[in-house]
Amino acid sequence: MRSRRRAFTLVELLVVIAIIGILIALLLPAVQSAREAARRMQCSNKVRQLALAQHNYHSAHRAFSAGYIVNKSTAGSNWCYADSNCTNHGAPWTVLILPFIEETARYEEFDFKRTFTSTCECPADRSRTSPNNLAWERPLERFQCPSDPGSSGDVNNINYFGVQGGGPQSASVCTYRERVMFANGVLYHNSATRVEHIQDGSSNVFLLGETKYMPTPTHRASTVHGGWASGGRLDGSGTNPYTVAAVVDQVNSLPGSGAHPNSQVPDMFFKMSRLFGSFHPGGCHFAMADGSVHFVSENTDLAVLRQLGARSDGLPLKGLP
Repeated sequence: MRSRRRAFTLVELLVVIAIIGILIALLLPAVQSAREAARRMQCSNKVRQLALAQHNYHSAHRAFSAGYIVNKSTAGSNWCYADSNCTNHGAPWTVLILPFIEETARYEEFDFKRTFTSTCECPADRSRTSPNNLAWERPLERFQCPSDPGSSGDVNNINYFGVQGGGPQSASVCTYRERVMFANGVLYHNSATRVEHIQDGSSNVFLLGETKYMPTPTHRASTVHGGWASGGRLDGSGTNPYTVAAVVDQVNSLPGSGAHPNSQVPDMFFKMSRLFGSFHPGGCHFAMADGSVHFVSENTDLAVLRQLGARSDGLPLKGLP
């Protein structure tokens, strides 16, 4: 007697496919979570390397680098915007530390006698062929977070800002609209902060912080001045420190980002100098002045965050929460 061959019925096949689909749906979040954990660790390592570069700069020059150089007097309450001279915009910390992150060749591409605010509306430096503009257009992956969807291709964005201080907006030494210039942190205009100047203790003060609020520029976006090698722009229409920010607002408190703009784009552009944030869920990375790196929750009390941005206010008494 011949045995009958048994095969799957259509119903059985559909059940198997449904089970496989459910398993994939359950597995996919875990895979995505693992990938984000890997990107977050890579981001943390990048912040740590930049902090180490600042310490190597300190060893060589007996002070941390300037947050950005301003080639004019910063006395008075309106120094940051009462200006139309583009030559006052000097090098940012991101360029100054290049020799200490094995990027000496990139460092030598810059002309330190020219402006560092890229595509500045200034006859001497508006040319796309000026040396600093050409160097600015080329991305540098060391300053890009792997979780930022805009950090790819020819995008020259930056995801790591120096911390110029912290406190309410009234503590700013100069304010243009909602853009703020602080001087009570470690990296600010013409700063030369030494470890001994950090009276709160180097483990209790922010040095660098992660950001997602830099508008994403490319070499095709001639109206965008921000990028990894931009100096502070100081004039009556576009004042912005660009590569540094102060702790004024809560982490991740502004919707949108430079890579994914939305209806809050004007707010983002005017507030990028006053808050930090990231594409990592729940907070962002900060490097302390001692070189250690911590992931700081977006739920951390704002008063504590502001105190961690200031180098010598005596607070918070217990350091990081």
